[in-house]
Amino acid sequence: MSHLFQQSRDTWTSKDQLKTVGQDVIFFNTFQYGKETDVWDESTSTGGAAVHDANNSGVTLTVTSTINSEVVRQTRNVVRYVPGRSAVISFSVRFGLPVTGIRRRIGLFDGSDGFYFEDGGDGNYYCCVINSSGEGGPTLQRIPRANWNGDKLDGNGPSGVTADPAAQQLVVFQYEWYGSGAIKFGWVINDQLIIIHTVYNANILKTVWCRTPFLPIRVEIKNLTGGQSGSTTLFQGSNSVSLDGDSGQKLGIAESIQSPITGTTLTDANVYYPLLSIRLKSTALQGIVLPTFFQVATSDNTNIFYKVVRNATLNGTWQDMPDTNSFTQYSTNATGVLTGGSVIDSGFVIAGGGGTGVRIDKDTVYQLGRSSMGTVSDTITLAAASSIGNKSAIATFTWIEQR
Repeated sequence: MSHLFQQSRDTWTSKDQLKTVGQDVIFFNTFQYGKETDVWDESTSTGGAAVHDANNSGVTLTVTSTINSEVVRQTRNVVRYVPGRSAVISFSVRFGLPVTGIRRRIGLFDGSDGFYFEDGGDGNYYCCVINSSGEGGPTLQRIPRANWNGDKLDGNGPSGVTADPAAQQLVVFQYEWYGSGAIKFGWVINDQLIIIHTVYNANILKTVWCRTPFLPIRVEIKNLTGGQSGSTTLFQGSNSVSLDGDSGQKLGIAESIQSPITGTTLTDANVYYPLLSIRLKSTALQGIVLPTFFQVATSDNTNIFYKVVRNATLNGTWQDMPDTNSFTQYSTNATGVLTGGSVIDSGFVIAGGGGTGVRIDKDTVYQLGRSSMGTVSDTITLAAASSIGNKSAIATFTWIEQR
């Protein structure tokens, strides 16, 4: 009966509102054809490796028997947060049998903030919440299996299920932020969501449970002790993030920048030159920046071709936005021909078009991401070319920042 009650409570929000709406998926990946390096960042050390498994549409993370052998994979983008709507993150994962000294983690975290499920490498499993700005300094709630307040999946809980770490599993995290929302850890088995533990925060903590909800999805495996026999793996399958209701609203503050009115000279015909670039401030790398609109034109309103490029090679200087609240920096003085990067949009403006603006597809992810384990911002650059040399080009760029 308690198990049935637990499931029925999952049809209600934390504010006792009946869930009568569906869920809107805001992120998913499948690993059908590769490691999706444009979506996932990766760090390896001391012999650790991550290899695409085409037969199983996943990535196998492997560490050696050497101490500190490690693999960390996390999304380049942090996950969006919409106030008042609980989020659900799902992991298809195969932990493998526990191995002494091998720690495995999956969750929404960056090493300093967030939550994760952990195979501790000490014969135990943990539900964890980490907060870099907790009471009295950084805090870590690391709740062992014996202290879970839900079904321990050891065969003795309400479900009667014993979880098999050697089998493919679907692990689910449901959470709200507000600084005081609850976090539920669950496994989906036999078509049932089984809550293993809930971390309650309201009326308990004296500070927020986590400094920020804008965090990456992350998986990691590390050899803590060394001396094992052979290598050890963690299999990463597909992921998704969904929100209650329709998340179509891009809640946030609009920001916009324009290249100099004097324009950028397109010296050579049929060659692309950078006009305007944006990136995250080094102090706001967890910020959500969603490009929405741009314009490109020549000063004499002639034909022009444009590209939107992620991570082009740039030599210009960067400036903070005039709005000191902004997450973003811009550059308008890069010189030379455009090189490097990947093209994420392109097109042209015909003479007489008056610099017609381009509305970015809301269903395509243009969000500014990060690399080097969240320490380096991606860039997005507007570049232009003309079929006639020595034309002068101008550009504007508008985006939304979720704060």
